[in-house]
Amino acid sequence: MITLICPECRRENEAERIYCHDCGARLDRTALAKIAPKGEDVKDTQRRLRTMLNPQRAKMRLLFFKVSKLILGALAMAAVVQMILPPDVPPRPKTGEFPPQINLDLENAAISHGAAPLQYTEAQANAYLGSALKSKQAALSKLMQFERAIVTFDENVCRITAERSLFGYSFFTTTAARVTLENGTLISSNNGGSIGRLPIHPLLMKYADPLFGDLWTALDRERKAIAKMNAIEFHPQAVVFTPKP
Repeated sequence: MITLICPECRRENEAERIYCHDCGARLDRTALAKIAPKGEDVKDTQRRLRTMLNPQRAKMRLLFFKVSKLILGALAMAAVVQMILPPDVPPRPKTGEFPPQINLDLENAAISHGAAPLQYTEAQANAYLGSALKSKQAALSKLMQFERAIVTFDENVCRITAERSLFGYSFFTTTAARVTLENGTLISSNNGGSIGRLPIHPLLMKYADPLFGDLWTALDRERKAIAKMNAIEFHPQAVVFTPKP
């Protein structure tokens, strides 16, 4: 098959073309004669040639690809910026304050008959996590420095944000879940999450569990204590644990 090489972009073009299929540059046809396909109707040949020889179509196609690449690049850059930006998280608990001993409260409620429900605010839960995780650094990932875990509560939803740092810059990953207790087992259904400020769909967050694997390991004792409760309820800025009767 005879082809014409574009002097600008080096694309191989059909012998019938006058302008390059990609960049629209004029092709050198001095060594070729017009060749019509055998057995093709004259009108079809003329129609096909008019379509191929129209330089505006090639230029529009090239412009379309350039604009598409520009838009995709801008979207990728915007996503990276959103991933770097920190989300809205509560401030660090003040040092020197004695945090509530939530784990001991849960264990005592589990062995007491008719114990009253235990309710904690977000601030109390975050103060406890900040204190408890200080002694569990060995269980946390060494790839990035673990800074803190932050919980926020909404109606029937618990969000956990892990703050890690690299070279002094913090990165945040958040997972949200609906958590229930069934026969002594914590059942959670993923409700999405985020990296920085970039929202992540629940279908994708299913594969992000390794980002929190070390945190779940470090909080294994707390998870077991919660599993001994009869029920767990999440409300805006508060969580309630109901002991077994």
